[in-house]
Amino acid sequence: MYKVYLKPGKEESLKRFHPWIFSGAIARFDGEPEEGEVVEVYTSKKEFIAEGHFQIGSIAIRVLSFKQEPINHDFWKRKLEIAYDMRRSIGIATNPTNDTYRLVHGEGDNLPGLVIDIYAKTAVMQAHSAGMHVDRMLSPKLCLRLWKVK
Repeated sequence: MYKVYLKPGKEESLKRFHPWIFSGAIARFDGEPEEGEVVEVYTSKKEFIAEGHFQIGSIAIRVLSFKQEPINHDFWKRKLEIAYDMRRSIGIATNPTNDTYRLVHGEGDNLPGLVIDIYAKTAVMQAHSAGMHVDRMLSPKLCLRLWKVK
């Protein structure tokens, strides 16, 4: 996995769990990640702080996690379960008079660039970032199929 190092002081917003890293905050890369690849982010003191999808542009990294963990099937399944449990707890996902709701709302669900709407037993996924576009056929779609939209 590629590593990204921030300029001094640019980790402050990440300490408050802001989900974006702007290109101007980056001091250097170890290697040359492709758009959409997951990268690890380190402070200027070489301390791990986040990992996320790399993208060319002003928003250079969209944070997926503030801890070191594999971004794999289990990661996606857990994130979707958290989103579903939250919607269920407020009565949206289990409303007997309405079976349409937003399961994932990007940054609000700690999945920047991903939107998933549920229409009865059909899930419609939108990828609004290079990383989510790359991963769309791998993790969220696979998880939804295996998880079978509840």
